[in-house]
Amino acid sequence: IKLEDVTGVVLYGNEFSPPAQKIMKMLKFYGVAFKLVKSRHPTSDYKKIPVLELNGRQVNDSHIIVKNLAGVLTGAPLTPVQLEWERRITFEFQPSIEVELFSNGDDFAKVAGFDDWRKPLLGLAGPVLGLLIGQVFRSRYGDFPVPSKWGKQFLEACDGKPFFHGDKPGVVDLSLFGTYASIASKDCQCTNSFLQGSGLQAWHKRMVDATTSK
Repeated sequence: IKLEDVTGVVLYGNEFSPPAQKIMKMLKFYGVAFKLVKSRHPTSDYKKIPVLELNGRQVNDSHIIVKNLAGVLTGAPLTPVQLEWERRITFEFQPSIEVELFSNGDDFAKVAGFDDWRKPLLGLAGPVLGLLIGQVFRSRYGDFPVPSKWGKQFLEACDGKPFFHGDKPGVVDLSLFGTYASIASKDCQCTNSFLQGSGLQAWHKRMVDATTSK
């Protein structure tokens, strides 16, 4: 499928789901019109989000969606190196930043939109919640570095270029940025610490500028 032939794009997810967010960032960046349905797919046996429909085809799981979507959006499939970084974003960075988010009750309250009696309760429950979620994610994905350490490795992989893909952002840049952008928009400590500790502030600013103009 070529980009100009894409039709009937529907994304099932929500605006604060990191995997759904990264798909939204890609679709918007490459000018693909889509409908966001804030729920699971109503008729599919697959009960997680995101799910993407395009041209009458259903694709499940953000990692598989990106693998299939990259060639459509850019005209070329991801290279083995790019695909490995996309895998690392999905199975290392995403669980790592989510553990940090759930461990910080104030951050969790900001993202959830809680500004009432639930906020102090989340402050108390956050460390335990983060520990439990971390154990679940590590049993599922194996061990993963903390976000700042992971980010330093990504910055090194950029090799001095403005973006991972070169002078312009590409699928890998959008995947990483989209994974945490909705959290960062709430001025959360977990994303501030990630960017400061990794040295990715300048890259982040360039990503904000590049995606805001779209």
